[in-house]
Amino acid sequence: MSWRKLHLLLMTPALTACMSVVYSPRVPRTKFYDPKQVELSYEDVDFYNADGTLLAGWWFDSKTKPAKGTVVFFHGNGENLTTHFLSMSWLPAEGYNYFIFDYPGYGVSDGVPSPDTVLSSGKAAIQWVHDNKDSSPLIIYGQSLGGNIAHRAVLDMKDQIAIKALILDGTFLSYRSVGRDVLSRHWLTWLFQPLGWLLMSDTYAPKDLARRGTIPLLVMHGQKDSVVMPKFGEQLYNESPEPKTFWKIEKGHHGDSFWGDNKEYRQKLLDFLAGIH
Repeated sequence: MSWRKLHLLLMTPALTACMSVVYSPRVPRTKFYDPKQVELSYEDVDFYNADGTLLAGWWFDSKTKPAKGTVVFFHGNGENLTTHFLSMSWLPAEGYNYFIFDYPGYGVSDGVPSPDTVLSSGKAAIQWVHDNKDSSPLIIYGQSLGGNIAHRAVLDMKDQIAIKALILDGTFLSYRSVGRDVLSRHWLTWLFQPLGWLLMSDTYAPKDLARRGTIPLLVMHGQKDSVVMPKFGEQLYNESPEPKTFWKIEKGHHGDSFWGDNKEYRQKLLDFLAGIH
């Protein structure tokens, strides 16, 4: 085998690994779960990105009135909202409205995901909730890739939309750093770690964290997370200004912060939100 062919063979998994960190809406238009399966009713929402792309979301009303607040959920990179909604499906019973949406190219949302379009869609989601459902300060929750998007959206919008709290779960600050980390995990891609830096950009990552001002920040990270390593959550917390809180979820894996052995964190989150004034 020639060196050129070997080089291309090795480059393929490296490039694939980098891209899978970012966007992988598996079988985009598939509906994996129906909220009725967990006894939830919802409203189908259509709204538009800044470029006119039609996006989709689900709105869940609080089961008690008046609602204690509204959570806007930014999900991670796999599948679509029909699986990710389950993460916070317990919120309406606890008195919170809950909105989850799909980025371009996910679920039934039109368009193609890119750093620019997913960030724009996050801002559009926040704006839609503010304009149509709840003009009081919003709670922004971002998980995994969604945490990075939510973080940047809040930094960009905080002077236009009131934000009560920013909650970041199992996420990271730098696309470049996490891409490089993924490449370092396998002998076949280990040599190509610099590609994580060269092929990925932090142009749309959170910038100038001090701009967050006085919005309370909660960083959560499962200590058994093998997708986004716990060190990235610690970095995020350490580099963020006060006010901030860090929860190390000792039994937590990726995306299970409120399930199984971690159900105790549901009440802990409710107490955290109730304590914000």
